[in-house]
Amino acid sequence: MKMSVEELNEICMEMIANAGEGRAKVYEALESYHKKEWDSALTSLDEAQEHLAEAHKIQFERLMSPQSGGTEIPFSMLLLHAMDMAMAATSEHDMLRSFVMAGKEREA
Repeated sequence: MKMSVEELNEICMEMIANAGEGRAKVYEALESYHKKEWDSALTSLDEAQEHLAEAHKIQFERLMSPQSGGTEIPFSMLLLHAMDMAMAATSEHDMLRSFVMAGKEREA
């Protein structure tokens, strides 16, 4: 069985939307970090994590799992972009969370 390009595009757009919203929350947290507003930064990072987790859930449940079951996923630049967005935003989230925690501990 082969996934249609239309279905793949829909899945990719859902991933991009969630990863993009997550990344926006990471940048909200970065603004709070610069102001040393640790709790606000952590709240934004928690909100970011919800969106990023959804992007990864979509990737696993609607792409990786079907592919491992034999579904052929067509190559798509949009898919590469969706996966890149999720990976970059997750990396930024994880790094910023460690900076925020270090800053909060330093001031405690």
